[in-house]
Amino acid sequence: MRVLRLARLCTCVLIAAFAGVKAASAGAWLMPPGEGQIIASTAFSGSTRAFDARGKLIPVPSYDKFELGAYLEYGVNDWLTVIAAPAYDQIKQPPPAASYAGLGESEIGARFGLYHSDNWAFSAQASLRTPGASLNDTLAPSQPKRAGGLDLRLMLGRTFDLAGLPAFAEVQTGYRVYAQNQPGEYRLDLTLGLRPLPQLLGLLQSFSSISKGSGGGFKHGSWHKLQPSLVYDLSPQWSVQLGGFVTVAGVNAGRELGPFAGLWYRF
Repeated sequence: MRVLRLARLCTCVLIAAFAGVKAASAGAWLMPPGEGQIIASTAFSGSTRAFDARGKLIPVPSYDKFELGAYLEYGVNDWLTVIAAPAYDQIKQPPPAASYAGLGESEIGARFGLYHSDNWAFSAQASLRTPGASLNDTLAPSQPKRAGGLDLRLMLGRTFDLAGLPAFAEVQTGYRVYAQNQPGEYRLDLTLGLRPLPQLLGLLQSFSSISKGSGGGFKHGSWHKLQPSLVYDLSPQWSVQLGGFVTVAGVNAGRELGPFAGLWYRF
């Protein structure tokens, strides 16, 4: 079914901001056995403001961030898709804060199909994440870096027609467990996709994170981000994606704003 296949191919990039804009989160649909895709993405962001403990924007020392990542997934069989997401980060901050250039938060894991039909897909995903070498997640620029961890999530997706056009919606809910007794995070990612033209897909996505904090430099924090983008199919194998992201609300979190771009190859 074209709509279902479209959704499989197009929900694979949920590129986050502040936590690291990385093509590391996949949709509820599994890749067909023996098929896969590679998505290379890059993002630029920066900010001079952050959300304080009351959710109010306050001035903070400026920083700039460049991110380069790749997302790879491959269908092993009807119920298993394996994933990997290496990343590189470059962050510039004024002294006394430290700048950084090197490996960013990377990920490797698997997605397991629990149920699927012509219109519905339900799956679970587990992945290991490397330590965060950069500013990340609910942390403001002055707070500690994340240790390695485990990301667990459930994903539910549905395809449908919206005003006579192919569309899909997806919900991801999950929890991240971190090493070194660092506080975990609750996650909620939402995606709405609409194809107004055969070669063009519009995506509207939101990403949310909540962490209670547990001392050791970690505070209670949250952020909520919006990310619109367009994906244009150059051919059955190649697509390009352009979009932007902005943190619209948060507590003890940075506010970021910037563009991103992605190149998709399906095989």
